[in-house]
Amino acid sequence: MPKAPLPHPRHEDTLPLPTVSEEAARARDAALIAPLPSAEPEEDEERGGEPDAVLPQAPQSRPGRQDSRTARNNVIRPGDLICGSCGQGNAPARRFCARCGFELREAQVARTPWWRRLLRRRRGPRVVELGTGSGLQDDPAPAPGGRLAAFWVRLKAVLGIVFCLSAMLYVSYAPFRSMVNDRASEVRRTATGFIESQYSPVRPAKVTGPSAKARGTENLIDLNTASYWSVPYTAKDAQGKGKTVLIVEFDRLVNLNQLIVTPGAGDEFTQHGRPRQMILTFTNEKQSRVELQDSAEPQKFSLNDGLATRKVTIEFTDVYPSAKGEDVAVAELEFFSLLS
Repeated sequence: MPKAPLPHPRHEDTLPLPTVSEEAARARDAALIAPLPSAEPEEDEERGGEPDAVLPQAPQSRPGRQDSRTARNNVIRPGDLICGSCGQGNAPARRFCARCGFELREAQVARTPWWRRLLRRRRGPRVVELGTGSGLQDDPAPAPGGRLAAFWVRLKAVLGIVFCLSAMLYVSYAPFRSMVNDRASEVRRTATGFIESQYSPVRPAKVTGPSAKARGTENLIDLNTASYWSVPYTAKDAQGKGKTVLIVEFDRLVNLNQLIVTPGAGDEFTQHGRPRQMILTFTNEKQSRVELQDSAEPQKFSLNDGLATRKVTIEFTDVYPSAKGEDVAVAELEFFSLLS
């Protein structure tokens, strides 16, 4: 029995397949494949990673840097830290400048001017008893001793101004300068007289040594500068000691603190040699070297080693020569002890 024929499909139930060319299919398949890395990096690694040479280019202008710092404040209060970069005053607690950010570790501290410190009124802590006062701050009570401190500050300011004016007047006005110099000399003489009055003269019992006729050693202690002692002067001997030696003796132990020497022969000062250097040896074997000036005025010398002594040996080691002869002359020797 023959088979019945299949029903023919309807047109609206099936869709025709699109027709694609072979080249389009290959292009579609190639787009779905991931691209392989290029071989250029491998070539760069083989060359050692050196970049290609680049020709010099023209410099490019950079945009100007905008200053973000705050405005500078020229009012610097005492105690502020002055920035070493921009000069800005900063609070003492800051570590970096508020204007430029510079570190303030070594910043200079602003100080109060000297004239303001001088005129500043110093006040102590305010003390108010409980239960007293109106509670108003208009009339604060002065601290204990505040009045005296304020008076002392003002007094120092006045004295400083007077001193400055006096110094200017001393430099510019000759009569005022002469008056000040005279007063200073008078005060100096008064002080010198007071100091000298504290010394007591010590009279030697005798003086022995070489002497010439009518120019004996007694003239050294007669308190008369018109008379003098004079002998020929000889240089040192082979042992290095001077041959012209005086021995001054006292009748008791004394403390010698000062010596006054009047060199020369009074009115005949230039006709005789004058002592230039003397060495004093005391009983305690201590020595003092005396250097004299070529002057007829009395010359004072301090004796630091003449304590508890009874005899003083005076050795003339050098003299100022005269034109008429080789001798040495001394008008007076005076010893003093400091009063206790």
